[in-house]
Amino acid sequence: AGLFFFDQLKSPREGMVTSLNFRMEAFASDMESLWRNVSVMGVHLSEDMTDLIEEQTVTFSALRGDADAMEALQETMLEPLCQYGRQVDCSGAFVLLNSSLGGDGSCGGLYIQRSNSARMASDFLLYRGMADVGRQHHVMPHRKWAQEFALAEFPGLAEHLHTASAPIEHHCRTTALLTLPDTSERAILLTVPMLGADGTVYGLCGFEISESYFKQNFAQPTGFDRLSCLLAPAGDGLAADAALSSGTTSGYYHAPRNTLVLRSMGGGLTQLTGPDSAYAGISQLCRLSESQSYRLAVCIPMADYRRLVFSGNLQMLLIGLFIAFFVVFCCMNFHRRILSPAFRQFEEDRRESRRRMDELQLERQQMQTELSRLADVCRNESVPDAFQTFVAGIPTLTKTERRIFDGYAAGLRTREIVEQLDIKDSTLRFHNKNIYEKLGVSSLKQLQQFVAILNSGSGSAPDEK
Repeated sequence: AGLFFFDQLKSPREGMVTSLNFRMEAFASDMESLWRNVSVMGVHLSEDMTDLIEEQTVTFSALRGDADAMEALQETMLEPLCQYGRQVDCSGAFVLLNSSLGGDGSCGGLYIQRSNSARMASDFLLYRGMADVGRQHHVMPHRKWAQEFALAEFPGLAEHLHTASAPIEHHCRTTALLTLPDTSERAILLTVPMLGADGTVYGLCGFEISESYFKQNFAQPTGFDRLSCLLAPAGDGLAADAALSSGTTSGYYHAPRNTLVLRSMGGGLTQLTGPDSAYAGISQLCRLSESQSYRLAVCIPMADYRRLVFSGNLQMLLIGLFIAFFVVFCCMNFHRRILSPAFRQFEEDRRESRRRMDELQLERQQMQTELSRLADVCRNESVPDAFQTFVAGIPTLTKTERRIFDGYAAGLRTREIVEQLDIKDSTLRFHNKNIYEKLGVSSLKQLQQFVAILNSGSGSAPDEK
């Protein structure tokens, strides 16, 4: 069920194909294992029963009409037959002898069946054979018991008997799905010839696989509510009436009927259509023996298929909507918690920078205005000797003093010069003293007045030599 659910997250159709393919692989593996088991054990059963026949004091041809000899032979065969029935994956086992106590068309032998459909059941009922022999071994007669096989009631056995030949392992045959005489149970019989050392055909032996046994023991665990698994003869279409079928280990099960027409649905799916029903599933041919092929099918009703596709599409739509809602929610939350505060801070910083630049521009304009005013004042004042001393002193400044002088000339404040030259206030005061002495000025105001006069007259201070 978990596999089915997660497969649906791919896409409804792809998930369904994956799940059905997985069930087909498991079902095909079960069928191959089943046929390998009954075929191999059928050959062993044939060899053991042949040995028991040849060990009898009475020749095989003398069995016909001899009740005591037939009873003695069945006496030796019943317990080994029950042992095989317990070991093999089947609902029953039989030994059909090419000899009888009655007339033509009947054969003696033994046919035991499990008392119920459980795979591990050890109790058997005697369906064919001598009742007294069965009772002696606690194998009670079946409610539809008969002493001998009427070949006409078991379609296929007469043909298998007449075509028996060596090597026996190449002549394992299965009958069609037949209704067991006087019962409502249907079954497939796997038969193996019993051949004497001289080529005498002693009869057939083998195992029974009934519908009820197959249904109970080969049900598939799956998330589908109404899965059908069919084993049918190979041919045109799928003959559901001639197929063994099983369903799910839990849930409702309805075996398909009639002949189903196969048509590809694309993507690995097959539509199986009958007169009154339709299914979607996987179908494949399988050769279970050298001479016989079967068609396997794993399918669900078409109504279930459409419902699952619709619900899967709806589920994917809801998941998509949920993901879209989640992404939108995360984006809105990210915008509200991170982007919006960042944008607001950036805008505030931008406004603050612009305000600061405006302030600096205003201060610069004010300073230029003040320098122009000072220059005008100086022009009106008679300071030619002091100005000449100022101009003559500029080339005598050291590099550091000239950098400080240029800063004052550019209108920088003392704090800005300290930060720009990375010096201490005391160092700046020391250089200021030397600059004032060399230039013949007594204050920063007088220095800036002379710089304004110099700039208004020549455009710049003399360069340092």
